[in-house]
Amino acid sequence: MSSGDYPPAGGGGGWGGGPPPPGGGGGGGWGAPPPGGGGGGGGWGAPPPPPGGPPGGGGGGGGWGAPPPGGGWGGPPPGGGYPGGGYPGGGGYAPMVPTYPGGMVQYSSKDQGTAFILSWFLGSMGVDRFFLGQTGLGIAKLLTCGGFGIWHTIDVILLGIGALKDENGMTLQREPAVGNPTRSQSTAFLLSYFAGFVGADRFYLGQTGLGIAKLLTCGGFFIWWMIDAILIGMGKMRDNEGNSLKYEN
Repeated sequence: MSSGDYPPAGGGGGWGGGPPPPGGGGGGGWGAPPPGGGGGGGGWGAPPPPPGGPPGGGGGGGGWGAPPPGGGWGGPPPGGGYPGGGYPGGGGYAPMVPTYPGGMVQYSSKDQGTAFILSWFLGSMGVDRFFLGQTGLGIAKLLTCGGFGIWHTIDVILLGIGALKDENGMTLQREPAVGNPTRSQSTAFLLSYFAGFVGADRFYLGQTGLGIAKLLTCGGFFIWWMIDAILIGMGKMRDNEGNSLKYEN
């Protein structure tokens, strides 16, 4: 088929050099494709059909009209396409929709450090859940004394590693990063909470001398252990080079 020919009416696709027939084709478009693109599910093209053009087909998934610069109608949001693939309606113009792809995070108005300290000291009364706007869970936690201590412990850990969200499912606010964070807050907190009395958290942060001191004193008779766990859980601890800890959303 030459570049100026039309496929049969209602055909499966292809790009021709000529304008589209009335009504469109089957699965592909008529007219010249956008730069770098080809046939497929939607068409580009567009001057009125000349005399003698083929009769129109059944109109498939593509639209008519010149594409915007760069190709495509509307285009998918940055970082991904529309749910289910392709464009709504099978073709034609698709408006932009707001999304939060690839690493973009919507932060809560609630602070992670505050939530953690409330959970550590008052979590058995559900104060942390009330603070996060989760009133029902707060009441349940209050009536069960923090789920008999088990729920209280779980929430302390979840907040310490930054995994707990607010009532709208948004990530809690954090302090701005300092330096070049390379060590994980989640890892540091788990080491501090479960093995801080032997200095595992300080060894992980590259603070060998403090790790040895903590080991020899059983975490400073557990007082140092508690202070370090709280500082790490609030995101206020630094590594041996003065960098803040890395958040993992």
